[in-house]
Amino acid sequence: MSSDEQPAVSGEVTPAGAGAPEVAPRRLHPAGIAVLGVGSMRELAVPLLVAFAAAVFGGGGQPILRAVVYAAIGAVIAVIAGLVRWMTTRWSIGDGRIRLRTGLVSKKETDVPLARVQAVDTVHGPLQRLFGVRGVQIQTAGGSREAEIVLPAVSRDDVEVLRGALRRPAAPAVVEAAPLAEHRLGRRRLMVAALTAGQVGVLLPVMAVGLQLGESLWGEDLDRASRQGSRFVPDSATEWLLTGVAVVLVAWLVSTIGAVLGFAGFTITRDGDRLWVRRGLIARREATIPVARVQAVRVVEGVLRAPFGLATVRAEVAGYAREAAVAQTLFPLLRRAEVEPFLAALVPELADGLDGMLRPPSRALRRYLLRPITLVGALGGVACILFPDLAPWPLLAVAPAAAHGAASWRAAGWRLDQRRVAIRFRRLAITTVLAPVARLQQHGTRQTVLQRRAGLADIEIRVGAATRGHVRHLDASTAMALFDGLRREAVVAGGPASPPGVARSR
Repeated sequence: MSSDEQPAVSGEVTPAGAGAPEVAPRRLHPAGIAVLGVGSMRELAVPLLVAFAAAVFGGGGQPILRAVVYAAIGAVIAVIAGLVRWMTTRWSIGDGRIRLRTGLVSKKETDVPLARVQAVDTVHGPLQRLFGVRGVQIQTAGGSREAEIVLPAVSRDDVEVLRGALRRPAAPAVVEAAPLAEHRLGRRRLMVAALTAGQVGVLLPVMAVGLQLGESLWGEDLDRASRQGSRFVPDSATEWLLTGVAVVLVAWLVSTIGAVLGFAGFTITRDGDRLWVRRGLIARREATIPVARVQAVRVVEGVLRAPFGLATVRAEVAGYAREAAVAQTLFPLLRRAEVEPFLAALVPELADGLDGMLRPPSRALRRYLLRPITLVGALGGVACILFPDLAPWPLLAVAPAAAHGAASWRAAGWRLDQRRVAIRFRRLAITTVLAPVARLQQHGTRQTVLQRRAGLADIEIRVGAATRGHVRHLDASTAMALFDGLRREAVVAGGPASPPGVARSR
């Protein structure tokens, strides 16, 4: 939904021509030279790393001296690039718009109407703290992962000028401002959240990139080293198991450190019609989220958290669909029982409980079991054929696959009450989608030939660009009744002209 379709709310941005302050074209803070220079250094990181490695490992005399020379050349290039970018970057506010002009040879101009801006987010990294400046990211409703306008270094006064240009008087007749509410993530919960983040796969792309880079840099030397190091390759099931455990532990450590850096000092505040989120240890970030833009809430109970009744609360926000998961987090760690009171205090428009769901029928259990058992059994059979010495151990994976299917059946559920819908499903994590029916972009049913014979069907919903929910293998009559109920509630809540899209597939 575009920003033009959203209701006006208190604290929203100033529309064009409504008295927004005029700001003549100005440069970034002089500290921007250093910030932009460091940014240029990051962009040159790969070629500089290649040059450094070639200098050190490429043979010849005085490799350290050559490496220092290459590093100095890279630093000079980065400083010059930062100076040029600073001299050619100007921003201004006028005629109800904010403008950014950059570039020397290839000039780029970005022009964003103030009425389209959803938030002015700030970044306070180590280098910015050193110079007492802020980085600013200006987000619009239809934005991508990157902000539409990025000002890497501006003064605190300029930050207030930008926020003042995007603020207008309250309109209590349209949206009643909620009282001030604040939640902080304590140190103990931060550590629990970090230890249970479970991003074990983080090492796989890093390892792949490292191997590719090593192949590019050292070529034959790497090949010889690999042949010499082949004696260290595990050659028994026990050694492979220990290696796998070591990789998982290292990945867990990396995931824990990343979560601590990302969520340290996490604070969320409801102030009127906006949520203020502050987080980060090294780079302190502050974001504003208009409550009117929060379309749905996802409550995610990860594999390591579900057994302890813990969950993460994330939001589907218009204009933030392509942001990283950490940027969509409303709170990193809550107990299941705390989710509804938390939402009631900060986003009462979406507050709902996680219990009291209606579940798929008992006869659907075997269908929840069949899919994972078939898939894992087939893979295990192939492994036994390709590696006869491992047989029959790969087939034992069928047992946890069956347990996962049963857990998926127990977790699945739905509820439609007071123009709100709740959908719960399980992949690896248990996800519960809570959304007003009026916010649904689409809902539909799906029924395969085998499901039709069994009298079963699936129900699916979509909210915004990234949030989807489904319940598999409901009674067909139940799925169709839910489908019709969502359509009726959407018409009542949104008017006959604006119900969500519907879809049926057979």
